[in-house]
Amino acid sequence: MRLAVLLCLALAAPAAADPFAEAVAAFRKGEAGRAAVLFRQLAEAGDAEARFNLALLYAEGAGLPQNPREALYWAWLAKLEGVEPAEALSARLQGHLPAEALEALSDRIEAALLPRVAEGDSAAMFGLARVLLQLRPEPDARRAYEWLSIAAALGRSEAAGARDAALAQVPERDRFSVQDGALAAFAAWCRTATRPADACAATG
Repeated sequence: MRLAVLLCLALAAPAAADPFAEAVAAFRKGEAGRAAVLFRQLAEAGDAEARFNLALLYAEGAGLPQNPREALYWAWLAKLEGVEPAEALSARLQGHLPAEALEALSDRIEAALLPRVAEGDSAAMFGLARVLLQLRPEPDARRAYEWLSIAAALGRSEAAGARDAALAQVPERDRFSVQDGALAAFAAWCRTATRPADACAATG
């Protein structure tokens, strides 16, 4: 996975008055620093492909000092939005970071997802569960199950299978308490959600 991937993503971008295309053009002209500024602006605004490209710049040290921690942060955010090359990039980077760095990154990504979680965004809940299971040095199957249960209840199609897989990681003797915890977590989310679900009225 090298910076060539960055240029491939430009093929779908319109050429005129498009900040993403402008960033790619800057990179092609050898202005990696300018490209980094533009990708950062787009990444902070939520553009998934810009997040991946910013991760590549950090990973390779192009336009920005090389920093695997920052690269992994942006790669994970892109990965959670479905940018397929971000899967391989994040896996490569994740294997080289110490546990304390992964723990701090997990906290940072969780903080980035929580505003969307509060709005009832089931994709953000699903993403948070992935962080808990795949990025934290010690996977937290209990909390992941809670968020997957809520995401499934809100209609996220892929959450149900992931929920059941997370529950399977919990010792059998603890599974009923984990399921009770998910119900309590749903009630707690309903109390603080900025956009609570209709089903929150059933929590009592």
